[in-house]
Amino acid sequence: MFGRRLAGHSHHSEHPLRRRVALTILAAAVLAALALLLLPPHAHGNFVYWANEEGTIGRAKINGTGPNNNFITGLSAPSAVAVDSKFIYWADPGTNRIGRANLDGTGVNPNFITTGVTNPLGLAVTMSSGIYWLNHVGSETVGHADIDGGNPVGTFFNTGSVDACGLGADQSFVYWLTASPPLRIGRAALSGANPDPNFVTVANAGCGVTADPTFLYWDANDSIGRVPVGGGSSDANFIPAAAAGSPCGVAVNSQYVFWGNLTGSTGPNFIGRANLNGNAPNAQLIPGIGRACAVAAAPSNKITINSIAKKKKKGTAIINAKVPGPGQVTLNQTNTPPDVNAVAAAVKQIGLTITQASSFSLAVKPVGKTAKKLNRQIKKQLRKKRKAKAKVNVTVFIHFVPAGVAGVPNTQQVTIALVKQAHKKK
Repeated sequence: MFGRRLAGHSHHSEHPLRRRVALTILAAAVLAALALLLLPPHAHGNFVYWANEEGTIGRAKINGTGPNNNFITGLSAPSAVAVDSKFIYWADPGTNRIGRANLDGTGVNPNFITTGVTNPLGLAVTMSSGIYWLNHVGSETVGHADIDGGNPVGTFFNTGSVDACGLGADQSFVYWLTASPPLRIGRAALSGANPDPNFVTVANAGCGVTADPTFLYWDANDSIGRVPVGGGSSDANFIPAAAAGSPCGVAVNSQYVFWGNLTGSTGPNFIGRANLNGNAPNAQLIPGIGRACAVAAAPSNKITINSIAKKKKKGTAIINAKVPGPGQVTLNQTNTPPDVNAVAAAVKQIGLTITQASSFSLAVKPVGKTAKKLNRQIKKQLRKKRKAKAKVNVTVFIHFVPAGVAGVPNTQQVTIALVKQAHKKK
């Protein structure tokens, strides 16, 4: 078709405006293709990770499928693991260092942080304040480095505890678990200020503590315990079914609580999981793992399109979709949210804050040249007949960024035919 349009015309006779339009379209297509290549890997938002004392980092989908006990190999004896939206981190007491790798397991750097790391038995990360590790040196200290590994400090603050094991963090505090009497959870500000080793008294303690916006969870030896994040009465038997083995380490995301489950020195060992409210516990969700005494989890970033309804009177469409947890949803025409060039877009950009797993609706509304094109088609047809119908194809992107430090962005591309119908008034 393109060749027929040029038939009988020389290169020099082509209209300059047409050439500019063609080049603009070509450039936009190339940029769009490059943008798609740079999209974040969707699958990397749906995993639970664990550290094996045998020298590996394991990984499986959060539904328990696809376990890989040797996702990252060649380590000494990792004791803790953490994850953010870009990287996996681990603490290795055998070599006194903190390692890091990309979420897909590439770019392994076992020497990411070596300064100030001594027998680390806990690890936590926040995008806003950096990386924390627990130095198990008799009188335990917490070390800290910037998120890029810079400015490492071995004694960022002193916990005031002996026999601490496990480290967690939220957007306000760092938490640690003391596993010898008196059993308790301590906390300090992310800046290291005001450490309080007696923040919460607990009934049982193993090795591991984690936090979500509402609760702290800890390894309570034969169970998983829970206490409000602001302190108060604790429940050491929040998930008693974890007693199918010996829990070791705990992790939480916006959907589930996970824990390592050791059944003896020779195994078999498992990763256990329960719903966020403690229901439906499965102590053997992921079988065949090594001696895992630390877990970390990223929230699912799956986007499901439920339906697309076209509003032909207005020339718009409604996309009904759902996501598995809280986070930010954006609809635009680029590969990343938000689109800073939205003024030149073909559809209106929309942003939503999702507070829980739920369905939602996004309106696809034509703007700019797209809206003008639909209206021109309608007006042209109405001059000739009573009924008119116009159609324009648009491609939009739905973005979901799950809430939390480990929220890995995901993008779903959708192509829609916007249809507008009109009738000439009598």
